[in-house]
Amino acid sequence: MTPLALELATYRARLPELLASEGKFVLIHGEAFEGVFETREEALEAGLLKHGLTPILVKRIETAEPIRYFTRDFG
Repeated sequence: MTPLALELATYRARLPELLASEGKFVLIHGEAFEGVFETREEALEAGLLKHGLTPILVKRIETAEPIRYFTRDFG
């Protein structure tokens, strides 16, 4: 399992309890829940201070995942 897949699985497993903080941001490193933060910047700063440049997941806590579309100019 890739680090991102592991962190997303950790997020999904903890989502029922995290929904009490919906709209805030969660910091996850591997299978470790690192905390909930008011802003994305606070979560990123905490992750950088604790883990340096190793992969982390900072994600907004949401009931439903929004659909996002990305395009790429192939021309």
